[in-house]
Amino acid sequence: MSYSDAFRKQGYIVLPQGLDAEDMQLLEQNSQMLYQRAESLLAELAEKGEPISEFYKHNDDELIVVPEIDDPLKVCRYEYIDGYSQTMREHIVAKLRGYIEDLTGSEFVLFKDKCNAKNPGGGAFDPHQDVIAYDQFKPAYHVTAAIFLDDATLENGCLHFPENYRADLSHLDCSVADTPLGKLPVLASYDGGPDNGNIHQEICEQIRWQPLPARRGDVVLFDSYVPHYSEKNNSQKTRRAMFFTFNAAKDGNFYQDYYAMKRREYDNPKFHVATPTTHSRIDG
Repeated sequence: MSYSDAFRKQGYIVLPQGLDAEDMQLLEQNSQMLYQRAESLLAELAEKGEPISEFYKHNDDELIVVPEIDDPLKVCRYEYIDGYSQTMREHIVAKLRGYIEDLTGSEFVLFKDKCNAKNPGGGAFDPHQDVIAYDQFKPAYHVTAAIFLDDATLENGCLHFPENYRADLSHLDCSVADTPLGKLPVLASYDGGPDNGNIHQEICEQIRWQPLPARRGDVVLFDSYVPHYSEKNNSQKTRRAMFFTFNAAKDGNFYQDYYAMKRREYDNPKFHVATPTTHSRIDG
């Protein structure tokens, strides 16, 4: 089965060692710089007593950082990588965009990006579809490139995807969206409260999930409709992964618009779907 056929059937594919040694050296150098900046931002804001949500309303060129739910000084994730780092934009993001365009045969542009730190003992992301977090913008179909700076294992919380979720859930009467891959289901999810953005539990139980361990340097491409999740990191080391989400160029370029809205509405649960932060826990 070709990559494109597998992607169409499953909603995701793996490109083993999609980033070579030179890419990974560049990525490691830049990720360390970005993580240090994220840590220093949390420390600076805590020292000043300035709420993070207020800081971003008047700092529109800064890296966006989200702390862990149990520690305001620990980085859960950071975002705006392409906007903050020219090196990442010109080398890593450009290469990932090329993979997606080769796979789909269409031109794509970056929609958003993030790095999940996945600290020891934290970082569980419950089953969800990415598309529900993007519905305030025009594009209705996205492809994300996940890249791993550390091996992703069962112990440290690798991604889990369905074997074939459309077959598993074909009996459900749910909303559908028109996409380049045809009509894809939008599964019922919780709106607000402690499970904000999570797919309903009774639906999750009907999906045949399978873990997807990945090596440092592997690239996983998945669309915004395929359900996925990850467990907590039960190892003693951080498991870092970056996610670059693209949309078809014909739908427009919304990268700066997305982050302008995120800075204005930092605490909006829409931006924290199925995420282990306090913001996803706001009652709705």
